[in-house]
Amino acid sequence: MKWTKLKHLSEQRIASSIRPRFAINCAVYGACLCGHAWTTLDKKVVANFCIRVFWNIPRMFDESNKKWVSKDPELTNRIASANSDELSNYGELSRQDAYEACWEFVHDLRSEQALNSEDSLIQTLAVIDKRRLKEIEAENLHPFAKKLLLERCIAENVETKLKEKHE
Repeated sequence: MKWTKLKHLSEQRIASSIRPRFAINCAVYGACLCGHAWTTLDKKVVANFCIRVFWNIPRMFDESNKKWVSKDPELTNRIASANSDELSNYGELSRQDAYEACWEFVHDLRSEQALNSEDSLIQTLAVIDKRRLKEIEAENLHPFAKKLLLERCIAENVETKLKEKHE
């Protein structure tokens, strides 16, 4: 499926309260398929998924999950640094991971599965999915997903424990 169609299908599932503020984008550079994907909130990049940065981080293949994972224990699902506006480590995911996350979100996963995914982008898409909001448990979410959940709760004027912590 072409990226433009998958992007459209992914963004169609986003709650109307946050949809005008959130976008996921992808660019490919040249025949080598190098490129990156990024998400924006209020037209500001909040997560950047780059193929070259992804592969510059030492990785190993996790047979149990059939995914490449970082060998660096410091590169976990955490914000890159205290001063960073990005909500995902640069290189945490690649452009292809972003494509696969959108595909799984649209075609393969139920809401509960998406919310429990270890993939930060799948979790984020799940918390802004128009199908559910009040049942979401924020404690185990990636910082990227927590931020978008908070923004959605504010937009929909929904009280949450997460919102109270950040005010």
